[in-house]
Amino acid sequence: MKRLNVVITLLLSLLLTIGVGYNGNEMIVVSGCLFLALIFLSSKRWLKWLVIFPIGFVAVLYFQSGYIYGHPNIGIIASLVETTKRESIEFLLAVPIKVWLLNAILLIVFGYYLIRIEFVFKWHKSTVLLGGVCLYFSSLSLFVNHIYISTEHYIAQMNAIRSSIHQAANWTVLSAKPKYKNYVLIIGESMRKDYMSAYGYPINTTPFLAQTPAILVNGYLSTASHTAVSLPRTLGISNGLDLHPVNNIITLANAAKMKTIWLSNQGFIGKYDTAVSVIAMHAAEKQFLKKGNFLTNNTSDYALLPLFKQALAQPYNGSKLIVLHIMGSHENFCDRIKKDIYGLKDKDLSCYLSTYNQTDNIIKAVVNDLKSTQESYSLFYFSDHGLDNVSTVKGQTQLVHGDLYKQNYEVPLIEIASDIKQHTMLNKKISAFDFMSIFSNWIGVKTTQLPAFSVYQAPRVNNIHVLSGNKMVPFNSLKNDPDEIIKPH
Repeated sequence: MKRLNVVITLLLSLLLTIGVGYNGNEMIVVSGCLFLALIFLSSKRWLKWLVIFPIGFVAVLYFQSGYIYGHPNIGIIASLVETTKRESIEFLLAVPIKVWLLNAILLIVFGYYLIRIEFVFKWHKSTVLLGGVCLYFSSLSLFVNHIYISTEHYIAQMNAIRSSIHQAANWTVLSAKPKYKNYVLIIGESMRKDYMSAYGYPINTTPFLAQTPAILVNGYLSTASHTAVSLPRTLGISNGLDLHPVNNIITLANAAKMKTIWLSNQGFIGKYDTAVSVIAMHAAEKQFLKKGNFLTNNTSDYALLPLFKQALAQPYNGSKLIVLHIMGSHENFCDRIKKDIYGLKDKDLSCYLSTYNQTDNIIKAVVNDLKSTQESYSLFYFSDHGLDNVSTVKGQTQLVHGDLYKQNYEVPLIEIASDIKQHTMLNKKISAFDFMSIFSNWIGVKTTQLPAFSVYQAPRVNNIHVLSGNKMVPFNSLKNDPDEIIKPH
């Protein structure tokens, strides 16, 4: 029986370590420490229930997220807090069966350990002390530490963002000379640039963007790997973890006397409940297609097009800024599209590529509407972050959020305008932390708060940093996705 208990305890330590998002070389050390902690602390039943049970129970609940996304970070905490009920259900339905099975095994093993396993030692105080030391260096201790740090960062971010709604932007506008009548910013979701035919992917996923006169930046890097963390640092002034959310694209456009309109197909929980909705609240007009409750429909991005036409038709003497925040390539991919147009054996990949084609069609429709006004226009499109492939089954794709690979940050940045006549690929690394400067130049506004420059004028920086986990890291220090580009068979 003792040998069986040792085996079960070892299995429990491994499953808990995997479930809280640790792997590789560090897994051997932290799971080994956890194994010893579980052995030593089992000598006192009350210790198991007072110490191991609460932490272990949270780890069991976190298992699906930890197995797929890794250990807790500010992006995961933000996603957990800001995700609508529908998106939560979509996530649970997308979890592979093998993960559910492992989670079930973990639950059974954990229950068996709590109820049945007890190792008796002669020196009780020394054993408990040693167990406490081992627990401190174990995966469960790291798990708690990551939750604490991530939650602290997230609370600081949301406090800064929520307080900004009651603050007046402190822009000092030196000059405001918009070049175009209509400005459109389309914010994409979860689109890696290397799956776009416009950037060289072998399947024709983005036929319009691949051919239309435009400037395509090949080297644009998102600030972070999750929407709730990336966008406030892209659409407002930020130098990393710190934010100045009141100084954002909407308040800058307002200061330039532009009419600001925000149209979103992303979930809306409440005015001050997400980083993006707080920025949107500064717009003169805003419409959210989803209200974030359980009965929210899976609204297509195409539903934004009639609203865009209405916004475009509104009379206004000055220039307009219309923001379209689409669902794009958000998980689950097959739920985002009307039809899988590629029919690949790898269904997930096929649907993911079909979302690209759909976004391409939406951009094409927006451009056609802009042309029909016979007014000058400029459109920017970028994606908030990329994804990486975590599949362990050959030939099957599982693209998810992550922050370990370069592809989590390599996203498109494209400008289409009434006076752009050529299709140009600009091979240049540009950080999304500089998007505010690019935006300021784009709408023709100069301020004392930040420099204004075009994508051509953006400084060449060799050591661009991105927000990975809870800290800024050099982009060049990240690895390539092992399945960098999945090509159809």
